[in-house]
Amino acid sequence: MKKLRRNPDVNWRVESHREAHVREVLEDPSRGGEDAQAGDVGTVTILAGGVMHQLNLLGGEIWKLCDGVLDRDGLVDRLWDLFEVDRETLRCDADAFIDEMTGKGLIREE
Repeated sequence: MKKLRRNPDVNWRVESHREAHVREVLEDPSRGGEDAQAGDVGTVTILAGGVMHQLNLLGGEIWKLCDGVLDRDGLVDRLWDLFEVDRETLRCDADAFIDEMTGKGLIREE
């Protein structure tokens, strides 16, 4: 299978404070009402071709894992350890994100 790799010409950074906040909200059952908003918070910022992209927690985790080591199956295995969601939903969400990012030239399958 082809390995997933971020485009090396793309500048990016992890928004650590935002990521910590989102994880705190999602892990605290008493804050369940904040889940929807937390899902939209950008935890990774990408700057490519003069365009800024904000990735939510799942997108940010996928982005960080696209270092040329994992293929799609390996990526889903790693994500499944991080997120409490059924594997098929996770696969569909990951595939949609990867397809979108490859279409924009931000991730490559090599």
